[in-house]
Amino acid sequence: MRAFMSIGILCAVMMSFSWEALAQNLCGQRMDIIDTLKKRYQEEPVSMGLAGNGGVVEVFASTKGSWTIIVTRPTGVACVVSAGEAWESLKGPSELDQGV
Repeated sequence: MRAFMSIGILCAVMMSFSWEALAQNLCGQRMDIIDTLKKRYQEEPVSMGLAGNGGVVEVFASTKGSWTIIVTRPTGVACVVSAGEAWESLKGPSELDQGV
């Protein structure tokens, strides 16, 4: 249940951004963005999912707590939609079911 709530909150936050304004400055080739996240912020992929429009949503995070969310469109263009600090991983659905 917690995972579904997190996804819902994430979707609401992402919908509040002006996609066109973000896309003008924070889009490019997916591998270029991923390389920059790794080199500059030491961020690695921690989760991903398929959006309703066919885009791939990926969350990158570092052990220092920085995080970035990118969306790669079916055309192959990737855009940074949000970034921040204090990333904390929560238990996944299988861990919640087992009470771990």
